[in-house]
Amino acid sequence: MRKLFLSTSVIFLFLAWPCAQCVCAEPGKKVVLAEVNGHLIDEGALEERIRAIHRHQPGMRPEGGAGSIRISDLVEEMIDQRLMIQEAYRLQLDREPGFTKRVDSYVTTQSVLRLRQEAVLDKISISDDELLDYFREHYKKDGSVADRTFEKVKRRLRKKLKKDKEKALTEGFIAGLREQADIWIDQELFDLLNLEMGYDGEKTVIARANSQPIPLDDMLHDMKLAFQKRARAFSQLKDDNEREKMQRELKQAVLDRLVAYELIEQEALKRDYSTDPAFMKRVRQRKDRLLMDEFKAKIVYPLAIPTEKDLTQYYEEHKENFKEGYEVWINEMTFEVREEAEKILKELRQGAGFEFLAAQASERQMPKRGDVWILVDRFSRPVRETLNRLKVGEISDVIADGRRFKILKLKGKRGGEPIGFSEVVEDLKRIVGKKKFEERLSDYLARLRESARIKINHSAVKQVGQRYWKDSPGQTQTPTSAG
Repeated sequence: MRKLFLSTSVIFLFLAWPCAQCVCAEPGKKVVLAEVNGHLIDEGALEERIRAIHRHQPGMRPEGGAGSIRISDLVEEMIDQRLMIQEAYRLQLDREPGFTKRVDSYVTTQSVLRLRQEAVLDKISISDDELLDYFREHYKKDGSVADRTFEKVKRRLRKKLKKDKEKALTEGFIAGLREQADIWIDQELFDLLNLEMGYDGEKTVIARANSQPIPLDDMLHDMKLAFQKRARAFSQLKDDNEREKMQRELKQAVLDRLVAYELIEQEALKRDYSTDPAFMKRVRQRKDRLLMDEFKAKIVYPLAIPTEKDLTQYYEEHKENFKEGYEVWINEMTFEVREEAEKILKELRQGAGFEFLAAQASERQMPKRGDVWILVDRFSRPVRETLNRLKVGEISDVIADGRRFKILKLKGKRGGEPIGFSEVVEDLKRIVGKKKFEERLSDYLARLRESARIKINHSAVKQVGQRYWKDSPGQTQTPTSAG
């Protein structure tokens, strides 16, 4: 598909997406923590990395102990990431068409969000007088809510007025773009399109906005989604004229959204936000992340594809992990939210006791049984597959088991019959492939480090670690040396 967002309403994109606020440069000079082939990793970059960790794993603490962030390890991780990015540039992965297309798509998306901020959000202001007038007009007339005070509903009214103003400003902005645009529609093709009949003609463009084509494939794709959402209402219509009217209205709404998004996109790019340092900083950061993904996918992954010999050898050495009909003795933690499970798993990986955390953190305790040994076939497939891979004493990753998320500790395994190689070959490819990928990536990074010019300011790293620990809520003890 030409655009990522065409399957949703352009109004929703422009109106309801969270605004990407500008990433402003930190005031003052930041201490340099490391240098990698001339690229500086300073305290500001480290702060951004820590903020990202906290967004995904709330409650993490710096330096030492379960659930901690070790500053020295983060610096080493950032060095490895920079080496991957530099190697990707050296191999010219940034010049491949697929990569440049993804970067361009990100620039366009960020430009649209920035345009939304300027054209809509920055123009919204709601005074207390407006809120009071709205309250008097819509609430005092309704006897059922006449006893509600203004203060009780003030917050809700502000959200309602803001939403109304966003919608009005957005529609007005798009209307202004349409008035100034040169829009051409292939009306004959538009009239011909019918989702139930399909289209097998040779035309590829349904419309043009300022000479830019609106691909027919985009129209067909979004039409299908629109009709799926209204399928029940459409099927209930018995009158052919009513069915035709609904179909035409949905088609028109889809085309209007496609044209509107194209015009918004053109206007956003016309404003050229590349002159804004904060905007370009986000683009560079995104490009760096994409380059790391490209490096792993195109350079490391091909080196890690397991051979038949690899699979056979691993199977022979780990037959105990590929059995059916065996019994297990496990401890289990269950959570309603994945983020909570991931947070606890991180603490477990840092050395926290499973049984202690199970009693403190698990939202659902495993029922007591007369016999601790349970036939593995009684568990769901995701749990069984995990138990097949675990060794006694090991702790699982977070497992999605229906609507819940689980962490298991395998305390024992007995009995069972080996499963044939051909029946577990796909599992073997996944397990061995992951193992080889980690090994090849580690080897590659080690070679890059050997030839790289890397300097680490150990004193600064230690000081930063101590400061983060001191500033961490509720922490007063001194951390161990950060190296």
